[in-house]
Amino acid sequence: MESTKETLDWDSYLKAATKAFELSQYSDAEKLYQKALCEAESVGKERGDGSTAAVKAGILISLGDLYWTQGWYVEADQVYRTALAIREKSQGEESLGAAECLNKIAMVYRAQGRFAEVEPYFRRALAIYENHTEPDQLGIASTLEGLADFYKAHGKYAQAEPLFQKALTIRESTLGLEHPSIGPNLTNLALVYHASGKYDNAEPLYERALKIAEDNWGADHPSVATVLNYQAELYRMKSKFEEAERIHWRALKIRQNALGVEHPSTAQSLSNLALLFHLQCKYHQAEPLYKTLLEIRTKDWGPNHMHVAEILNSLAEVYQDQGNCAEAEPLYWRALTITQENLGQEHPGVAKALRNLAELYEEQANFSEADRLYKWGLGMSESLGSEHPDVAALMSRYAALQKKMQDTEEDDDEPGSWTG
Repeated sequence: MESTKETLDWDSYLKAATKAFELSQYSDAEKLYQKALCEAESVGKERGDGSTAAVKAGILISLGDLYWTQGWYVEADQVYRTALAIREKSQGEESLGAAECLNKIAMVYRAQGRFAEVEPYFRRALAIYENHTEPDQLGIASTLEGLADFYKAHGKYAQAEPLFQKALTIRESTLGLEHPSIGPNLTNLALVYHASGKYDNAEPLYERALKIAEDNWGADHPSVATVLNYQAELYRMKSKFEEAERIHWRALKIRQNALGVEHPSTAQSLSNLALLFHLQCKYHQAEPLYKTLLEIRTKDWGPNHMHVAEILNSLAEVYQDQGNCAEAEPLYWRALTITQENLGQEHPGVAKALRNLAELYEEQANFSEADRLYKWGLGMSESLGSEHPDVAALMSRYAALQKKMQDTEEDDDEPGSWTG
């Protein structure tokens, strides 16, 4: 009887690994990818002609994708770089295979926060795709989208917009106007307009993206809920609260049915609805949603995660807006502690958390405690510079407090004000 090693070649291992990956059986997938790689390397050594280089690079790319999915960015970087070296040696530094690796490395660096290294890799990949004798149009579009999304995430909307537009044009001319991959590009471009305050430009793009998602996946697919979520947020920004609420409820229903009550996307819909009610001063509707969210986030991420701090702040604001400062105070303090533990003392998020607390004490006329917290925040924020938005907001509020305290002292000094 033949051994398993004899009957299973690298291709069989690779197919099995891919299947395990699809089923989220990551440990099994990793072992199978490693076995496929060993088989390919063994065959390559026997042949001695480098004929399996393309196979090895492809397996490494798949292994890197597996690591990427699990958030193992160091491991993903290592295998992507190994694949890049193989492809540059076997196919050339300007090959389409090298460009694929460059794109993936750029995404790893972005996830790691190595932002200065992201753009050069995207730019190099884009140049390869555009200058190749047989340009890969979808490769160009994908790279443009990756670079544009990087700009969008950093608020560089003027730089992101033309890249998304160019990528959209390429996809439409290559795949047709109704192809499923058009939808995410429309959504990304709409988000740029949305963030830039160009609401009228964003709205028709969301509508078109929604139709594509519904036509391709069905009206109750999670992809539809994603577009609905963005569309509802746009209506909220335009103060069309009734329309926003209707759409958010539809998105929530889809996500609850398709993904489950405790899925992160479902929690996002709950958060958006809670904020919508909060902004309309519908506190009796916002409060229970925030409490539900707090339970979900704590269960999913643990009691000391930043997602928990975000909900604590929102719930505290609901109590504060209702004049219930006693309920708000411990929530703000807990959020501050979590923020400090996660982000460090010098992070702008800490300054923002201190400002929330200071404003609460100021509202209660506890000026000495508010003054202490403002000073604390400003002292930690010196390294950020006065132009940072959170530092500037802190300075502005502190200046207002100083004037308020001065006015109070002057009122106390006026004749007749002493009652002793």
